[in-house]
Amino acid sequence: MDFILYLGKWLASPRHGLALWLLIAGGLALGVAIFLLLRATPGRYRKLIVMAVTFLAGLFYIAEFFWSGTIFGVENFLSPAVQPLGDVIMVVGSFTLLLGVVNLVAIHAKAIRAVRPGWHNSLAFFIAMVAIMAAGLIPYLQEQSGQKGSQSWTAVYQILFNGMLAPLGATMFSLVAFYIVSASYRAFRIRSGEATLMMLAAFLVMLGMVPIGIYLTHWLPETGALSNLRLERITQWILTGPNAAAQRAIAFGIAVGGLAMALRIWLSLEKGSFFDKQ
Repeated sequence: MDFILYLGKWLASPRHGLALWLLIAGGLALGVAIFLLLRATPGRYRKLIVMAVTFLAGLFYIAEFFWSGTIFGVENFLSPAVQPLGDVIMVVGSFTLLLGVVNLVAIHAKAIRAVRPGWHNSLAFFIAMVAIMAAGLIPYLQEQSGQKGSQSWTAVYQILFNGMLAPLGATMFSLVAFYIVSASYRAFRIRSGEATLMMLAAFLVMLGMVPIGIYLTHWLPETGALSNLRLERITQWILTGPNAAAQRAIAFGIAVGGLAMALRIWLSLEKGSFFDKQ
């Protein structure tokens, strides 16, 4: 464990210039070597290796979390390794981003080569990706090399990000509203008692959120028993009472489902393309 802590501190120590690039190259070479060895391993042994690494990684965090203080006279020696291991996990996770980019490039390049319908969208993908990568990386590399960052590249980045990417993202999310309206229409069709109750609750909440709804019951007193009949009070009670309870129940169910999925992944019970392919 002391060696692991020393190795983690050595890897986390700041470096610059040639030492940094040598460390990056060494890490890439080691990763490629591990990947090639894993690919060269027979399928059944490869599966056992992946299962063992997955189990040990999950066991480490579980043991570190529940091992509080001293157990059987042995202090928790896992906690100091949480930070170095977290850094390693972040590096491994960054490679998944690279794999995603490679996958997108392969799919869109195939579409352009085959001149499939909509190939111009794939071409727009390549142009946009290269442009925003260049606009973001070139000023950074100039600053790292001691040069003054070009204002033109900064302006290009602002145009691409603030002028194009952000509005496009807002446009895509705004389109979700139309799907919500369509789903609400299907859900609020009164066909049963539950649908009627949901329609009534939605009507009261929406009416209590707008000025016209508040105006309809403004003549009721603001204090006393009758004040509970004001639309804004009814809306507040629905949101903080039944609605909040339902949301907590849904969140609890999602948490239980996430725990079950985590256990399946940790114990390698979840089958996928990797384990099925021999």
